[in-house]
Amino acid sequence: MKTLVTLTLLTLTFISFAKNKTWHCLKEDGSVAFTLEAKYVHKFSDGLADVKISSIENNAWVYNIGFVDKTGKMVIQPQYEKVKGKGFVNGRAWVKKKDSKYWTLIDKQGNEIPTANYDKVGYIHEINGDLLCVYQGDRLGFINRDGKEIIPCKYIGGTTFHEGLVCVTSGDGEQGYGFMDKQGNMVIPMQFKQAGTSSFMSNGMCRAGVNGRTVLIDKTGKTVFSTKLGNIQGISNGWIRVFTNNDRSGWGYINFDEEWMIKPIYNDLKEFDDKGCALAQKGNLWGIIDTNNNVKIPFKYETLYYEPEEDGFILGAYPTDEPQSMLNTPKDYFTADFEPITLPEGIVYVYPADGANLMGFQDENKKNGFVNRSFKVVIPAKYSRVLAFTEGRAWVRE
Repeated sequence: MKTLVTLTLLTLTFISFAKNKTWHCLKEDGSVAFTLEAKYVHKFSDGLADVKISSIENNAWVYNIGFVDKTGKMVIQPQYEKVKGKGFVNGRAWVKKKDSKYWTLIDKQGNEIPTANYDKVGYIHEINGDLLCVYQGDRLGFINRDGKEIIPCKYIGGTTFHEGLVCVTSGDGEQGYGFMDKQGNMVIPMQFKQAGTSSFMSNGMCRAGVNGRTVLIDKTGKTVFSTKLGNIQGISNGWIRVFTNNDRSGWGYINFDEEWMIKPIYNDLKEFDDKGCALAQKGNLWGIIDTNNNVKIPFKYETLYYEPEEDGFILGAYPTDEPQSMLNTPKDYFTADFEPITLPEGIVYVYPADGANLMGFQDENKKNGFVNRSFKVVIPAKYSRVLAFTEGRAWVRE
C-alpha cells in the first residue's frame, strides 16, 4: 500500500509539473489583454511571444512551441521544439523542429524561408540589419533575411557589426584578425593579434594587437595611438581605459597626451556613461566614481548594478557570509541621481524594468505586482509570478 501511495503521489506531482498553467497577459493599466493556458511563456519581441504548450499524445506528455500576438491569437501554431534567443527580431526567428537537427528560419506568418542546413545559428541582432549569423561546423558566415548566403561560413570571430564592420579571421588564425564589411569585403586586412571580438566605436577607433602591444587603430587599419602606460581596453569620455598589472588590476584612464586622468588605483574600472560616471572596484567591493574621481556611491557592495535607464534604479548588494538569492540579500536602491530610495511599505524587492515603464515587485507575503519608475504601486501585489513588461505587455500567474 505504501508503494502504491508513493507512486500515486509521484504521478500526481509529474502531472502537475507537466500540465499547462493559467497565464494572464496584462496591459500597463493592469487590465487583462487575454488569458492563455501554457506550460511556459516568454516575453514579447517584435510583436510576438513564443509559448510552450503541453498536451497528451499516445498517453505521453508532449510539448510544442508556438507564437501568440498581443491579442492572444496563436499566429503560428505550436509545432517547434526550440526557439533561438528571444524569438522574433527584425521579422525573423530561428526555430527547430523535433525531427530535425537543423534550424529553420521563419517569418512572422510562420512561412519557412529556405536556407542551407545549419545545425548552429547565432542570435539575431538588430544591429546587423538584414544579416544573420550562421555556422558550418565551427566557422561562421552571414545570410540575409531571405536565406541567401552573403558571406560564406569560413570565418572565426565576431558575430555583430559595429560601425559597419565585424572582426574576423580565417583558416587557423595564424594570419591574424581583420575587419570585414556587410558585403564580405575585407576592409582591413587580417593582420592583428587579438581575441576576435573587438569592435569599432562611434569615434571611429578600435583596439587591436600590434607587435605584442594593444593599440588603437582607425578604419584604414592605421595605428593612431599606443602607450607604454598600460594595456588599452577602450575609450570613453574621450579618455583611454587601461589596466597596468599582469593580473589585470591597476585600472585607470589616460588622455591622448598620455597623462593620467584617473590614476590606476582600481581593481576594475568600467566605461564612463553619458553622465560621466563609472563603476569602479576597490579590493573586492564596488562603488561609482565620476570623471573627477569623486565617489558617487561608496565602495561597500559585492555587486553593483548600474544601468538606471534600463533597470529603473541602481542596486547595490552587500557581501554575505553564504550565497543567497537576490531576494534575500541585503541591498540598497538608488535613483539615477544616486539618491537613496526607500521602498514603499511592505515591498521587499523590485525587479529590473528591462527598459519598460513599470517594474515588478514582491511584497512581504511573496505576492507580486508592479510599480512605476517613481516606485508608486500601479498594479497591486496579487500574483505568484510576474515577467517584466516588454512592448506594453507582461505575463503574470495568480
